[in-house]
Amino acid sequence: MPITFGGFATGLDTNAIISAFVKAERIPVDRMLKEQSDVQAASQTISAVSTKLSALRDAAGALADPTRFAAMAVTSSDTALVASTTIGASPGRYEVTVTQVAKEQRTYGDVQASGTDALSMTGNLSIQVGAGAAVDVAIDPGDSLSAIAAKINSSGARVAANVIYDGTNYRLGVRGLDTGAANAVSFTETGTALGMATPANTVQAAQDASLLVDGITITRPTNQVTGVIQGVTLALTKPTTTPATIEVASDAAKLKDKITTFINAYNDVVKASQSAAGYGGQKASNAVLSGDSTLRGVVERIARTVGSKVTGTTGAYDTLMSVGISSTKDGQLRFDEAKLATALSKDSTAVAKLFTKDATLGSTGAFETLRVAVDALNGTATSPVRARIDSLQRQASRMNDSVDAMQRRIDSYEAMLRKQFSTLEATVSRFQSAGSAAGAGSSGSGSQGG
Repeated sequence: MPITFGGFATGLDTNAIISAFVKAERIPVDRMLKEQSDVQAASQTISAVSTKLSALRDAAGALADPTRFAAMAVTSSDTALVASTTIGASPGRYEVTVTQVAKEQRTYGDVQASGTDALSMTGNLSIQVGAGAAVDVAIDPGDSLSAIAAKINSSGARVAANVIYDGTNYRLGVRGLDTGAANAVSFTETGTALGMATPANTVQAAQDASLLVDGITITRPTNQVTGVIQGVTLALTKPTTTPATIEVASDAAKLKDKITTFINAYNDVVKASQSAAGYGGQKASNAVLSGDSTLRGVVERIARTVGSKVTGTTGAYDTLMSVGISSTKDGQLRFDEAKLATALSKDSTAVAKLFTKDATLGSTGAFETLRVAVDALNGTATSPVRARIDSLQRQASRMNDSVDAMQRRIDSYEAMLRKQFSTLEATVSRFQSAGSAAGAGSSGSGSQGG
């Protein structure tokens, strides 16, 4: 009898043979799957760098914006004066007394029985704010107080109108939209009896703010007082009974924190880029990104921006290095706090000019320049970093399609092998059966002949 293996007529382990053939065919698939995995990992790595660039942009923005940059801090001893600093503030101490705050005019007309019933008046209400042109509001017989208020609000005059109800009667109220004596509102009525021109009906006159700063009288049309103390805005909320102390002092600690945040964000971008693409003797963490031009371009661009002289600056403080922000040999940044403190004490305005973009100072600012550079690298779908991510994702997708196609060919190949071996088994089995039948017939004839 022929020897069989595993129940097959041929005695062959066809499953093992098929598995070996299929395994050989899968070698290119496994290789491509590994490459696809590397490409996907590369895309994730670049995405992480993109996120770090966004953090760097935000950190730079905090130092570029004059309203957020603060080399000086100001305090007030009285809540009636809220003080804040802008660029150009210098250390100093001031005594400030608020004698009156700026107000807008408020006028309420004569009492009326209803706010919505027709007043049966026909005429014109003329409204003039300060020295501006008068605005005429036509009053028709069917107009109510509410209708007149709506007409005033849509007239374009710098006033706001409403209807006041005291529980019994209604009044037309008009208030100026701007404070200051120059914005007093005058009314002229022709053919109407609203009482808006009656002097006694003006319950609050328009007035300027008045304050004493170190004994000097200052007036302003608004309660936002600028230009009195250099680099300081005073917001007046109410008159004071005693002088308030306004003190401006260096705020290097707050600025130091912002700079530290920026340096950490900058170094995160550099370290992540160098680790991914390789740097010096350090091999790339992902072979797909070895020497990647996009990542190297990122590091080179931000390094060039940080190391350059800042347009619009003059004197000793014209680079970030001059105030203690310098590069190390590995491309990262370090911060000399003592150098910054010295610069602030000598010329805080020059430091502000170096850091921020400010039209009044004529500065472009190192950090605004960097923020713009980061936007160019990472800000849009077509920027280099985002485009690189998209390219890697499309490459991974194409590889996935190729793997699927190769797998379909392997599945077809395996099915063909199984069919061929099945056919072989059936053929061998028929030959074996025919041979066994012939052998049995020959043996039977020999016995009869004996």
